[in-house]
Amino acid sequence: MTSREHLLDAFAMRLTAERYAQAVDAHDAKAFAAQFTRDGVLEAPRGRFEGREQLAGVPPMMKKLYLRTHHSVVALVPIIDGDRASARTYTLARHYYRDAEDVEQCYEMTVRYEDEFARISGEWLIASRRLILVGDATYPTGRRHQVRKDAS
Repeated sequence: MTSREHLLDAFAMRLTAERYAQAVDAHDAKAFAAQFTRDGVLEAPRGRFEGREQLAGVPPMMKKLYLRTHHSVVALVPIIDGDRASARTYTLARHYYRDAEDVEQCYEMTVRYEDEFARISGEWLIASRRLILVGDATYPTGRRHQVRKDAS
């Protein structure tokens, strides 16, 4: 494999991870499940989801739990072996909700995914993804940042 081919494959896997994040945030069950192989597996704190039918249930579940979410893929470093690859994918995930006092809170997770990818018909898909919680924090969201009029 040439350096160029490696970079193109790594970029394609990152796009798959980014589409996964985007689909969760948009509550798009079909797009979410499409990032996995037909028998793909996701292991996360809320359970194990296997196969596209179960995986399609993840975005609606998140929609019920949170006002909104925001997932950012920070880094993806693959080890490629033909049509298979393993990768560590680093992500920041924010989950917004209202607490018992009706104050908006953010549950923020620093996540490392242990991923296995498979190239199917030229497309890199997630064969398995295991979420490892590196750290987390919960905090009130507060006000949006405002620039002072006299600031230069």
